[in-house]
Amino acid sequence: MKKIILSAIIALFLVLMSMASFAKTPVSDGELDNITAEAGVTLNFGTGDHTNSTVMVTNWAPSLVSFGDTDGVTGYASPGWIGVSGITMDAASNILVYNSMTIDVGSNGSITKLNLGLPSVMVHPVLTDATIRLGIAKEMSDAQPVLGTFYNDKFALFINPTGVGSVTISSHAATQGIETAFSNVSLLIPAEAIDASWGDADGFTGYASGGYIGVKDYVTSDSMLIALSGGISIDVGTDAGGVTALNVVLPATTINPTLVNISAPLALGNIKDFSDNQPLLGSLNMNGFSTAISGGMRITSH
Repeated sequence: MKKIILSAIIALFLVLMSMASFAKTPVSDGELDNITAEAGVTLNFGTGDHTNSTVMVTNWAPSLVSFGDTDGVTGYASPGWIGVSGITMDAASNILVYNSMTIDVGSNGSITKLNLGLPSVMVHPVLTDATIRLGIAKEMSDAQPVLGTFYNDKFALFINPTGVGSVTISSHAATQGIETAFSNVSLLIPAEAIDASWGDADGFTGYASGGYIGVKDYVTSDSMLIALSGGISIDVGTDAGGVTALNVVLPATTINPTLVNISAPLALGNIKDFSDNQPLLGSLNMNGFSTAISGGMRITSH
């Protein structure tokens, strides 16, 4: 389950970085009519209702995406990369963008920061497969073992559904790496039954064939709200032995599905969608709670 949480953190990071790239996307003449005549840019993506949004992105998943850090982190001072390869999604997958986005860049002394007033975004991947890995090359081509593979049959995530959140992005003060500060940013996960699994291709002693752990028909009684505040720090580096590590300092994350019941049938199997029908580990049931997550972690493959 920790690895499934890790994959969600990495996915969130990659989505936020993709949103930052919207600043480089060509804008039509009609959309230019909505840009304000002042320093900084405002883009209006429609009526504030995702069902009538003016921007829809299809076929949005590259086969590989990676992020590199040339000066690493303590103990892993050589360059390193974190990436997702072998990404495939069904043609029904899409991203919908609505509400407004603002883009501003400013400096204070030697520090420059990008501030994004986030639009509201619905990310809707369907039949997703991806391999998550660390390495010393941007192509993720070296021989380090992969962290694992991720699969889900369908999923929906609303980023900044209220339309009031913002993100500030910068490097560290003296080194490479990402410093991101969240303000009023929330995530909304609709109540819909999903299958999701994490795969390990080489197993372990006595169980050397691949296997999967995850949830089968995970569902909540209502949408789940996740609030992000404070900062997230991300560094990647490689040690003298050639082992690459990801170092993450987490934002303050509050999960507060008030009056929401969670049903999570926990599954193990040798097929990613658990169609081998091995008996469930059991079903996790959780009722209304408020959980806060903070701190940091260092992640490597075996």
